[in-house]
Amino acid sequence: MNEREILPATITVQDVSLLTEQRGSLVARGLLAFKEHKKRQLVLNSQDGRYRQARAIFDKQVCNIRKKSWTPEESAALFAAFKTFSRIAAEKYGKAYFPLAWFYSSGWQIVPKEQAAQGEAADAAGYEALKDVRQAAHYEQLAFEWCSRNRDAHDAELWFDLAACYIRGVAIEQDAELSVHWLKKAAEQGHELAQNQLGRMYETGRGSAQDDEQAVFWYRRAAEQGNGWALVGLGVMYLKGRGVEKDYQQAVYWFRKAAERGNVASQCQLAWLYRDGRGVEQDHKKSVYWFQKAAEQGDELAQYLLGGICEERPDAEQGYEQAAYWYRKAAEQNHVASQKQLGKMYRDGRGVEQDDVQAVYWFRKSAQQGNDWGQYYLGLMYQEGRGVEQDDTQALYWLCLAAEQGLEAAKEQVALMQNLARERINKPAETIALQAELFIPGAPRPLSVQRKILSRHATKKLALAEMRHMQSRIRKRVVSMRKRPARKPRRTQARSVLTRDEG
Repeated sequence: MNEREILPATITVQDVSLLTEQRGSLVARGLLAFKEHKKRQLVLNSQDGRYRQARAIFDKQVCNIRKKSWTPEESAALFAAFKTFSRIAAEKYGKAYFPLAWFYSSGWQIVPKEQAAQGEAADAAGYEALKDVRQAAHYEQLAFEWCSRNRDAHDAELWFDLAACYIRGVAIEQDAELSVHWLKKAAEQGHELAQNQLGRMYETGRGSAQDDEQAVFWYRRAAEQGNGWALVGLGVMYLKGRGVEKDYQQAVYWFRKAAERGNVASQCQLAWLYRDGRGVEQDHKKSVYWFQKAAEQGDELAQYLLGGICEERPDAEQGYEQAAYWYRKAAEQNHVASQKQLGKMYRDGRGVEQDDVQAVYWFRKSAQQGNDWGQYYLGLMYQEGRGVEQDDTQALYWLCLAAEQGLEAAKEQVALMQNLARERINKPAETIALQAELFIPGAPRPLSVQRKILSRHATKKLALAEMRHMQSRIRKRVVSMRKRPARKPRRTQARSVLTRDEG
């Protein structure tokens, strides 16, 4: 056997093609066609290789959807994956459409700012959010059309993307049952994201009858492949005793496996279990450790809880400054309870410099999102004139909102204000005039009000009847105030000190 005979067949063909220069011949045309086919195949393989690398990075983050901040290395890797999807999508590589649509709708902080692009040290503040609704809609449409056209291909990843289109309502009306159909096909082929999502569908009864045993089955299949959310799902099933016998130790086992992989939700769950001593020996240090791990990844719930732990232990390593730090982190993500707590820190000067204006700012943020305690504290600030101009009408407005949500402290304060108003009615005309001025913004000065009332009525009885009528008008006015924007706050001197509470 000579040297040529042991060479690969493709090399022999290439060698022959080089010797054949007669383009018009049948053999030459066949060889040229074969070379073009191989060339296209190489390009496809190159695209597929780049896609696979980018998709692995993307899938890892989809498994940890609650994570909102990354290390500079992780942000750089995500942005590189995004750029790869963009390039191969421009080359009409259909598989790239779905992850690209997700990226554009994610709001992930992965786009380098100018200083990062200029080579400066990148940190969490060195990246901006990736958000483009128009581009997201464009690629969502392309993703659904491409997945639909190729749904007969034996491709579990394509089926998962199609299921995701149906469950999220991407470019088509939501259809949970069709989503379950495609998830099953993908899950049966071993696709871990599909297995986890199918477990979730069975757990919640979405798109199919609720079936905890099926949920546990699919969670376990995905968990065995290391899927973070499946590990959490399985831990929750053991924690609640759904589909399996309740077992805190098993719950800790699965949560720990996910937490060690960086899953935010499992880190929070594990912190709770250490705090309460369920399935493990109670350990506050380990509880703080896992809460901090989740908080550092941007989870607002973990930040809020960690702030609470620091506030409860001001004499330990944690303190009021750390509490204010974590409350602010969560408050800036619109976590309403953290906004309320940060307002209290500013009001009382704990962990931050005392500032009534800042307290009102954060109380208002919380109150406008419907937090009952935020509404209560904002009402008190208006009542006391701290950080805002004193205004009983605004105070009553916010206190009534809190009372309507069942907050007992707010109910008591509203009743107190009403009793005070009744007492004022039974006092001399000067006090009646003051009552009118307090409850009717823009009313005449007390003396003019007094004269006006006395000039119309000869007796105190008639004057009191008019005041009752005025009170009826006041109640209607308070209701209408709910539709008005709040008056611009002005800093004024406090009239009295707020009472402490347990909110």
